[in-house]
Amino acid sequence: MTPETPAPWPVCVFVVPILRDSDRKHHAMILWGLLRRRLIETFGAFTGPETLLYYRTRLPVAGTWSPSPWEDPVEDKCRRYTVAIPSDGVSELRAFLRRAGNAFDQRVIYLEVAGYAEFLEVDPRDGSLGFRPASED
Repeated sequence: MTPETPAPWPVCVFVVPILRDSDRKHHAMILWGLLRRRLIETFGAFTGPETLLYYRTRLPVAGTWSPSPWEDPVEDKCRRYTVAIPSDGVSELRAFLRRAGNAFDQRVIYLEVAGYAEFLEVDPRDGSLGFRPASED
C-alpha cells in the first residue's frame, strides 16, 4: 500500500428482525427512519476519498436462531443493512448496534465484519437510539 492509497474499509453487514423479541409484534415505523438517520449521522460524516456506503434491501431476509440450547428456535424475517466504514470505526458500529438492539427490542444483533460473524448481546445499559416506542397493539 502506498501513502496515497487509502486503507480498505471493511464491509459490515447486520440484520434487524422486523418483529420485537418480547411480544413478536412489528416495530413502530418511525424506528426504521430513525435507524437510517442515526446510521448516516454516526458513520456518514467522514472526510476523504469515499463517503459512507449505505443501502438495504426492502425485502425481508429469513433467518432462524436459537436463544439457548433449552429454548425453541425463533424464526425471524429481517432487514439487512450494509455499511462500509474505516477499520477504526467498527467498535463504534458495535456500540451503535447494541443501542439499536435496545430500540428494536432485540436480545441479540447479528453482525458480519469482513466476512466474520458476531452475535452482539444487547443489554439495557447499552442505551438506545433515542426513541423507545410504547407497545403497539
